Amino acid sequence: MTPEAGKLLVRGYFDCIARADYAAIDGLLSDSVRFWLPPSVPDAAEYATRADTLRLIRESMEALYDMTLGLSPEIRTLVAEGDRVAAELVIRARAKATGEPYENHYHFLFVLREGRIAEIHEHLDTLYAYRKLFEPLGMTEGRDVGWRPDED
Repeated sequence: MTPEAGKLLVRGYFDCIARADYAAIDGLLSDSVRFWLPPSVPDAAEYATRADTLRLIRESMEALYDMTLGLSPEIRTLVAEGDRVAAELVIRARAKATGEPYENHYHFLFVLREGRIAEIHEHLDTLYAYRKLFEPLGMTEGRDVGWRPDED
């Protein structure tokens, strides 16, 4: 995959996020996709299966955000090298619990294989997300988050 094709794939992913088009997102993911979130947010985990990744995307969007308005990802920068694409963006939305505006800065690292997304690493202002999205819903610890994968 060329760097430009990788960037196009990542743009497509965020377009699908903006439309909450879960079927299209599913089509962009490899069968062995993994999604990593930092340990300082309540839904932190490594989502190591396709089913867990899709559940994370759908359920977190629907639980945390006012989906009548949806999410507005604004890509600021895309950098591609080899099988990796780094995306710097701002995501705007409304918090479901409070109706307050949400505007957070994100950095995603995507690993691509065979024309699909194989890994997603999400980095964000976790304290801001915690205060704006999780805390008002009473999701202050991992056990409060219904979409986390089962951990043995």
